[in-house]
Amino acid sequence: MEKEAARAAAKDAGHPSAKAEWEGEGDPPGKDNRWVVSLGTLNEGWDAQNVTQIVGLRAFTSSQLLCEQVMGRGLRRTNYDDFSEPEYVDVYGVPFEVIPVKKKPISRTEVQKVSTLVRALPERKYLELTFPRVEGYVFDVPQRIKINLEEVPYLTIDPSHEPTEVVAKPAAGYRVGRPDRLGPGPEVLHDRNPFHHEKRLQATVYVIAAEITRRLKEKREEWQARHVLFPQVLDIVWRYLEERVVVAEDVVLEEVALLKYKQRIIERLTEAIEPDAEAGEPPLLPVIERFRPVGSTSEVLFRTVRPTVGTTKSHISHVVLDAPTWEHSVAYRLERMPEVIAYARNDHLDFTIPYEWQGVRHESRPDYLIRWRCEDSREMKIILEVKGFETEQDRQKEAAAKRWVRAVNHHGGFGQWAFVVCRDPSQLGSILAREAAQVRSSRR
Repeated sequence: MEKEAARAAAKDAGHPSAKAEWEGEGDPPGKDNRWVVSLGTLNEGWDAQNVTQIVGLRAFTSSQLLCEQVMGRGLRRTNYDDFSEPEYVDVYGVPFEVIPVKKKPISRTEVQKVSTLVRALPERKYLELTFPRVEGYVFDVPQRIKINLEEVPYLTIDPSHEPTEVVAKPAAGYRVGRPDRLGPGPEVLHDRNPFHHEKRLQATVYVIAAEITRRLKEKREEWQARHVLFPQVLDIVWRYLEERVVVAEDVVLEEVALLKYKQRIIERLTEAIEPDAEAGEPPLLPVIERFRPVGSTSEVLFRTVRPTVGTTKSHISHVVLDAPTWEHSVAYRLERMPEVIAYARNDHLDFTIPYEWQGVRHESRPDYLIRWRCEDSREMKIILEVKGFETEQDRQKEAAAKRWVRAVNHHGGFGQWAFVVCRDPSQLGSILAREAAQVRSSRR
């Protein structure tokens, strides 16, 4: 193309070697091309304003500056009179970076991570674990309700998380930087005492009880039943504040009037309240998923580069270790316990428990599922959660898990279940045995 362009230029200049007509068949090559220049020309200080296409036929082996110079020739505008009209340049060929990006240096000593196939072993079918997929609850309370406050998690009100007072000072004059207490003017202490005087504790308790009652009886035609349930809910709220709310030093109980604490109390008590079956009320029952009613360890099949350990008492080939110290210790102890028939790490098992936190529906995923052999040779299933540091959201998950267990046990079609929280792996055996014994004795 360069030769044809040179001949055309020579013809225009009157050069004797130029030919007036194309002697080949068809249209001459480059008929529609106005100009063809090499990248070497674009690399030089030539201010080209009519370059619309750039074709790269070889790799750029020189510096990044060459790439930027070549692209810069195509970014010149042909029309500087009207900047509202966009102009474009098309770049084809060997890709290169216009804007340099700092990349992670390649380490010669870096070891490539090898993935592990985690799957259900067909030869261990006898160790299979199944569980119901619960998406909600059938909750109908005509007259009587009950609650076991000992199983309801504590609520801690601590000013170290939310300050209860602040010292303010009027701004005087001009100051550079962040304002502090060193400036002139008197200090003013702002606390929540005016808020506490306005939001009395009794009024707050009534608001909480009214909201819980509304959730228990949401249908309009059942408004009359709320008058029967409200006194019972009110008594439960007072008992919870007296027995299960922990108040830090220099903090008053009126702090529960804050929206965040009211919301936690409502959600926690709603999870724990259930119909009084002993008084003839229908028990709390689970709503099972229609198209996937039962989950199983036989569905586990995935690859991971995380640390893993092999198993002998699990239908699943490996236990994936997100926290190697704790989870490895738990898996090791479960392998050695004679009461453990089988266990499974809840990874890609899709075992979830619904719960509500700050007005939004969530799903928790406990750590382990266990098939446990009781002293009377009967079998039960245990949901194990391993916790070190516990937050208020973790306590809400615990309340939801206990509600899940009550509903599934009332159903009766999925065996007997229990929920256990372990905060010390060295005491795991005694914790599981004690919980299993309590569940068996309560069912008799």
